[in-house]
Amino acid sequence: MSFSVITVTVVLIFMFICLIKEWFAPELTVFTSLALLIVLGVLPIHEAFQGFANPAVHTIGLLMVIAYAVQKCGIVPKLLTRILGKNSQLPIVLIKMMLPVSFLSAFMNNTPIVAMLTPIIHSWGMKNKISPSKLLIPLSYAAIIGGTITLIGTSTNLLVHGLLQQHGHPGFSMFQFSLIGIPLFLVSLFYMIIYGHIKLPNNQNLIEAYQSTRKDYTVEVKVNIDSPWIGKTVKDVNLRALHDIFLVQIIRSNNVITPASRYEIIQENDVLIFSGNVESILKLLHLKGIELTTLNEEVEPVYKPNTSNLVEVVVSHSSPLIRKKIKDSNFRAQYNSAIVAIRRNNQQISTGIGNIVIKPGDTLLLLEGKDFINSWSNSRDFYLVSGIQTDETTVTAKSKVIIPTLVVVIALASLQLLSIFEAALLGMIILTVTKSITAVEVKNAIDWGILVLIASAIGIAKAVENAGLPTLITNLLNLANPMNVIILCFIIYLVTLILTELISNIAAAALMFPIGFSLAVQLGYNPELFAIIIAIAASCSFMTPIGYQTNLLVYGPGDYRFSDFFKVGFPLSLLCMIVTVFIAVFIWG
Repeated sequence: MSFSVITVTVVLIFMFICLIKEWFAPELTVFTSLALLIVLGVLPIHEAFQGFANPAVHTIGLLMVIAYAVQKCGIVPKLLTRILGKNSQLPIVLIKMMLPVSFLSAFMNNTPIVAMLTPIIHSWGMKNKISPSKLLIPLSYAAIIGGTITLIGTSTNLLVHGLLQQHGHPGFSMFQFSLIGIPLFLVSLFYMIIYGHIKLPNNQNLIEAYQSTRKDYTVEVKVNIDSPWIGKTVKDVNLRALHDIFLVQIIRSNNVITPASRYEIIQENDVLIFSGNVESILKLLHLKGIELTTLNEEVEPVYKPNTSNLVEVVVSHSSPLIRKKIKDSNFRAQYNSAIVAIRRNNQQISTGIGNIVIKPGDTLLLLEGKDFINSWSNSRDFYLVSGIQTDETTVTAKSKVIIPTLVVVIALASLQLLSIFEAALLGMIILTVTKSITAVEVKNAIDWGILVLIASAIGIAKAVENAGLPTLITNLLNLANPMNVIILCFIIYLVTLILTELISNIAAAALMFPIGFSLAVQLGYNPELFAIIIAIAASCSFMTPIGYQTNLLVYGPGDYRFSDFFKVGFPLSLLCMIVTVFIAVFIWG
């Protein structure tokens, strides 16, 4: 083996371990791996940074801006609510929900779509006596499948398209993915209405089910020096009689008292840990003699604990808050808001909130500061799932520009009058000139971490190709006399799918592309065959809540268990694999 093969292999193993263990943010891990390949001399600088000049990367950034504008105008939640109407028949509801969501996801980033619609679907389900747990996984799956319908539906499609062009191929047209994406949508829709919804959890008592999802919040308060509670027992101050809130434990001088007896005497500086729903926590904050430890700073808090300025956010995979203790996160200074409570699905948190290490998928209850919604509603640090109010006048005015702009971009790219990049660039120019979006919003709309991840992954793919790893792998597999093309496609799909569940869909697609392309060249197949299989497999992540961002978004609000995704997602993954392989071989084989 050559030095370059050994070096690239070692760096890839390092990258895999870091991604699987989530030691660092994905974009930092992949970029660092790219930097190591440059420093070690196995990848020239001009080739390493080809990804940053790739039009596909720039196109993704421009489409993020357009998707932000559509999200900002607020027309999507309003439209879906009207489409759903009033209906209690679950199959009909699933059709009404999944069809428009998949259509929107074909032309927009699916993550903000699910973030917008999760609270809407949750609330609609409660009002119409349908458990939200029957609706939110189908919402996520519809958004994922929708991304496979067009070239711009998901970043993995554009990434594979860009890699093909980098190798001298024309790539895919706007609706070539539809040849597979539309059948996948139909299969997934029939699967959900016939079988999938049966495997989803269903809480019999809807009101209790709703409350149970809210009782998992943990809040920490400190007993002030002038508190009337000092010297009294838990029973005396009625802490055992509070409605919908429970005293979990008392922390006193680094000693934990759990369970807290009703005869336990409360002392000065005691830290009380409560678990309860949002409304009860707000009532608790009005009691005299206690204060939130998360607001206990040198500067006097400026927040008022009223329902009007309370928001819920779900911590994203790319958030800088991950792996930090709440007390060390500097949350208030950075986001101009305070963490009131935290909810971690299916886990009982029984420790001081300040010492809780934040994980992806945690739901934080915040007291928002001034302009928090405007400044952070589209942050990639977390997703807002409640508390967003939309001004109807603003919605109508902006929709008159934003929606036609989106239609124009799609039409120009579809008719091939302009390239996708040129059409998206024109769309952003229209939005900025008409002041439908500001320069600051453009900056906030772009997920720079994703762009760095994609560009770095393209560089990694180039290193894999230069080192000859794809050829080495095909030789080791003894594919000189190729096996049946269908079996080979199944293997490529399956490996890509496993990688997607373990690392990120972008990294999986970038790593599998050079292998697929090398196989196509060596065995005489159309490179587009393996390229489209890799793109679809990298997107169709249904089996875990951490495999795709939209799954993570609905994990908490749907009150799901980890196993719920596997029970519903595994059969769907098999169906999608079968449909994708046979259609791809028929068209491109």
